[in-house]
Amino acid sequence: MISLEGPQTDVLVPKSQHEPGRVGSSLSLPHSQRSSYGNFDVDFDGDHHPDDIVEHLDVIDPQIATVATLTNAANAIVIPPLDWYSRKPVVVLPRRRRKKVAKDRQSAAEKGQAGDKENSDDEDEDNLDMHIEDVLRKRDRARRVMQGVWSFVKTPLGVVTAIYGFLVVFWGTGLVFFLARFINVHNSDRQGFWVEVCQQIETSLFSITSIGLMPFRTVDTYRVFKIWWYKRKTEKLRCAAGLPELYDPNDLPDPHYDANFVPVLTEEEQVDLHYQQHKFMLSQTWYRPHGTQTHRAFPIDTAVWICVLNDLNSIFQCLLSGVMWGLNRFNRPAWTDGTTLPAAFVAGIAAGVLIWWGSKKTKRVKEVTDRLRMILALEPSAASGSAGAVVLSEKPQRPSPQTRAAGDGSRVSPARASSHDPDTKPQRKDYAEAEVGSVENTPTMEGRVPPTPSVTIADEMFVPPAEQLDERR
Repeated sequence: MISLEGPQTDVLVPKSQHEPGRVGSSLSLPHSQRSSYGNFDVDFDGDHHPDDIVEHLDVIDPQIATVATLTNAANAIVIPPLDWYSRKPVVVLPRRRRKKVAKDRQSAAEKGQAGDKENSDDEDEDNLDMHIEDVLRKRDRARRVMQGVWSFVKTPLGVVTAIYGFLVVFWGTGLVFFLARFINVHNSDRQGFWVEVCQQIETSLFSITSIGLMPFRTVDTYRVFKIWWYKRKTEKLRCAAGLPELYDPNDLPDPHYDANFVPVLTEEEQVDLHYQQHKFMLSQTWYRPHGTQTHRAFPIDTAVWICVLNDLNSIFQCLLSGVMWGLNRFNRPAWTDGTTLPAAFVAGIAAGVLIWWGSKKTKRVKEVTDRLRMILALEPSAASGSAGAVVLSEKPQRPSPQTRAAGDGSRVSPARASSHDPDTKPQRKDYAEAEVGSVENTPTMEGRVPPTPSVTIADEMFVPPAEQLDERR
């Protein structure tokens, strides 16, 4: 088995004689071109591969996408971020064989003839290539989504989440049935007793996650509001300095990932922003601070709402627990648990929906699909050779007539574009326009917009990795 490591999910692919195949060779990016949030320094010489392949699968394969979505929701709502265990499930892809080749070999065996070497090579074609071809050719979304659900449930994380979810649904359904008298014991006192039992068990189940995760959620809310505050400050400082808007306002400039940018924050603020993004990403696995070849940066405003809803879930649960365990069922007003229980439940469900919606919004489906189709159209020898290995490159922006690209990849209106060099390449390029070809040189910062005296812009800035910042703190 070959382990493909991703930020939310690990994928195991059966080995073949022709590994790596076309997709594996083409997506074997240099370290500078890999996903900016990954720390995978190994390459295809070993059994562990960089996360770019899993990120491509997350975009096109409903099975991997379902596992990633369920993992993100479970990590945000059920599983706390602790260091002594892994919150990443492992998905095993099946071994695939060409049906036509299998039939030819069966026919040859019936005739007493041995299959030739060419058929044997075709049968042992790279499993990853065949899997991606199958996904692109047969959408069959419903079946693949159910496969993703089953792949998630089979993992230790999925087992815990599934048992917890089953208990919540079972006792919640029992509560509704007893309240609506779908289950009628024909005794009001005994009916009320079973309603109380269901409510107490449901309250205890919700308290395990809502109250148990409250310290982690408080820290995450603090971090995401700091990120949001730096986003607002960056926008105001860029406007005051006469700089154009960023191409993607959710992808805040960071010298750790892009040394060729226009900094407007102080060095201390930039270090703190990088640290908060890194720590928040480790806690909330759905968050992506920067855009990659396969995904856009996660919307910061949506991230704020997700954390606020999680906090509301914990607050409503505290109120519900106080009411349920502080008053007996004879003196407890019906409206107390009748309002706090649905409010806590709805807040948690709304947070999960926003996680799914925000993750879906970040995927570059069309660009990734076109790129993989182009890779699969190559000859295996052209894709697997070291000299002919295909790498992903980024091409300059092609602004519309209404806008033009500024020096750091942002968009400017025609009225403000007159002060910029028309031949300047964008500094922060949009990964959506990535193509298969040679890697271009990093664009220079010639033609940078001169700042106004009201905002100090540093010529050089060094932001250490977040791991070093952890050691300092």
